[in-house]
Amino acid sequence: MSKVYDLAIAVASELAEYDAQVQFFPEFALKGMQTTRVIVIPASDEYNSLSRNAHEELPVIHVGVVRRATEDDVPSLLTLVENIARSFLRRRLAGATCVSAGFNPLFSPEHLRENGEFISVIELTFSSTSP
Repeated sequence: MSKVYDLAIAVASELAEYDAQVQFFPEFALKGMQTTRVIVIPASDEYNSLSRNAHEELPVIHVGVVRRATEDDVPSLLTLVENIARSFLRRRLAGATCVSAGFNPLFSPEHLRENGEFISVIELTFSSTSP
């Protein structure tokens, strides 16, 4: 099976307390939603040559955090997504180690202002080496 897909499954499993689900085409209506939705998406994969006989694989997983919110909710939601991101650093899942956790952007002010939706995407980069 695909390393990036295996990692997405493992990340979703680690986020089971949020009922995280792996989705390839996340689409859903926020109308009436009162809970935080966590979506895990296998985002990309990169291979770098280390030597003639070895390579490094850098799979990337996106973790989307979505919730109906107001501006007053943002500080606690930012704390939530930052804590989730930090919790993966240096963790080994599905044979790879999380080497980076970041956001770009941290959240979408446009979605918050126009739709009352807090949307943040955490980007987790993993590393594994293979002969």
